[in-house]
Amino acid sequence: LKLDGEDVEPSEKTKEICVKGQSSQVVSIGTKALKVGDVNISASLEISNFGDCQADKAANNGFVDRLERPLLVKPEGIPVEKVESDMVCHKDDKAQTITMDKLQLPDQVVEDSARMLTFVSGDV
Repeated sequence: LKLDGEDVEPSEKTKEICVKGQSSQVVSIGTKALKVGDVNISASLEISNFGDCQADKAANNGFVDRLERPLLVKPEGIPVEKVESDMVCHKDDKAQTITMDKLQLPDQVVEDSARMLTFVSGDV
């Protein structure tokens, strides 16, 4: 079994499993997404003989099957909000510039999940 994808980091890229004829096996491989949004992941399987695991029919040796699926990855954790407000009173109809502080993100933020919204209200 082989896992692949540009935006995923599996705990194991390949895994050898032995499945006898007329049986099935469930295999889980921990995988970390490297971005938020649609992530393509593919799994491929090749029939081969190794060690004590021999295919029932040697003619099947070398067959390969591949499955590709998009997964929707959503950010996890607790949303953090920071609210800043400022009141400005314009006098003498002179234009004033308002500067906002740079948005500081925590060290362990999910990539592509940061958002910043700015609202202005009043007599603008």
